[in-house]
Amino acid sequence: MIRLIATDLDGTLLEPDGTLPRDTFEVVRLLDECGIRFAAASGRQYGNLARLFAPAADRMAFVCENGALCMVDGGEAGTIAIPEDMAREIMEDVQRLQMNLLISGRHTCYMLDQNRRYTDDIVYRLRNTVTIVSSVEEIAEPILKISGQIDTGVAQLAPVLQEKWGSRLTATVSGRDWFDFTLANKGMGLEKLMRHMGLQKEEVAAFGDNFNDETMLDAVGYPFLMEAAHPDLHKPGYHLCHRVIPVLRSIAGAGGDPFVALQALNG
Repeated sequence: MIRLIATDLDGTLLEPDGTLPRDTFEVVRLLDECGIRFAAASGRQYGNLARLFAPAADRMAFVCENGALCMVDGGEAGTIAIPEDMAREIMEDVQRLQMNLLISGRHTCYMLDQNRRYTDDIVYRLRNTVTIVSSVEEIAEPILKISGQIDTGVAQLAPVLQEKWGSRLTATVSGRDWFDFTLANKGMGLEKLMRHMGLQKEEVAAFGDNFNDETMLDAVGYPFLMEAAHPDLHKPGYHLCHRVIPVLRSIAGAGGDPFVALQALNG
C-alpha cells in the first residue's frame, strides 16, 4: 500500500500560472483519510511551502531546499548542510559572476542589502521569509542551499559552475535565471523522510518533470513522470502522467492500493 506521495511543484503539480490546482486541498484531505501522507518536494524554503499549502500544511510533509531540509508534523525529519568552507567559496564564485545571492538556512533565507528590486521580488512575489545581512559573515547557522540569480539568464554561466562544482555537490540550473548549490538532492531528502516515517520504497510514490526530480523518482516504488518531460528522463518503470490531481484521486479512491489505482487510470 502507498503511504507517502511526494510531488514536485513547478511543471508538475502547479498550474502554468504558478497556482495550486483548484481541488488540491480536497485531495490532500482524501489522502489523509486513507492514511497517506502528501508531501511537497521543492527547491523552495519551508516557510514558503507552509504558506502555499496553509489549509493543509498540518497534514503534510515537506522536502524543502531540494532535499536539504525535511519537515513533518511541524518538526525536522532531517537536514543536510553545506560545509562552511565550501559554502564560503561558492558564495565568492557567485558574487564574482555578478549574480544575486540567496542563502538558505533552516527557516529563513539571507540576502545582502545590495539590490532592492531583487529583494522585493523574493519577499513579495515568492513570499520567502527573508533576513537582510550586510555581509555573509553575519550568517551564524548552517547553510542548506546557495542560489545565484541573474536577469540575463544562467545559460552561459552554468557550464563554468557545473565544471567546478558538479563533482563535489549538487550544482544545477533551476529555471532560466537561477543556479542552485546543495549537498543534498530531492532523492536524498525523500529517503531521509522515508526513514523518519519508517517506510519502504514500495510504500512511496512520487511525481516529477525535470532532471532535478530524477533522484526522487528513482527512490520510490511508484514514480510518475509528467508527459511533457524531456525524453531523456523516460525510463522503464516510470508511469507517464498528464495531471497530478486525477492520479492522486485514483490512489485515494483505491485506499492506497497502487495496482487498483493504476488499473483505474489505464481504463
